[in-house]
Amino acid sequence: MLPLAATTFQQIVGASRMIAVERRGAVVGLCYVAPDGKGLDTVARWEFGGLHLSPALRGRGLGTLLSTVAIAAVTHTDTKPVMGYVHQANPDGMGLLVRRLGFLVTDRTVRLGPDDAPGYLRRDSAGCATAHVLRLPDAAKARLADSLEHFGSGPGDSSLSASPRLSESLFPSGPSEVARRLRT
Repeated sequence: MLPLAATTFQQIVGASRMIAVERRGAVVGLCYVAPDGKGLDTVARWEFGGLHLSPALRGRGLGTLLSTVAIAAVTHTDTKPVMGYVHQANPDGMGLLVRRLGFLVTDRTVRLGPDDAPGYLRRDSAGCATAHVLRLPDAAKARLADSLEHFGSGPGDSSLSASPRLSESLFPSGPSEVARRLRT
């Protein structure tokens, strides 16, 4: 499911950079944000990917919520750019990150050869995948912060038809502190 080697996947889980949605004791969605370790150039950035949500739960805003939490988890302390890939079966492309979360597409891309990132990335006729380097402007950081501050504070988002809760271990200082850091 993810374009990652098993050891890389375990490192991301161990570093608490894998974010999952659990429903009734089963994982129904996940994504990761990790330092880009491909060494394709000298630019430091986050790699966002592996977003997957159970088909039965799509269209309810959970993918946006999952992405918001994952990106906020890393960018509140280190605001380097985010690199995003597109899964071959994703008809929306970069829409989630750009339209819903407010990222700006920069003029920078990273082209990955057929062997650079095995997995299910959207590829061109030469077998190469293009990763887009995105920037998170202040207005988008403020939206992430707003989402975190209101997360779980009420009866639940009616568009989600659920009352999502964050794991207490995800933001030990609390979502409000993470929101404050995102705004400064």
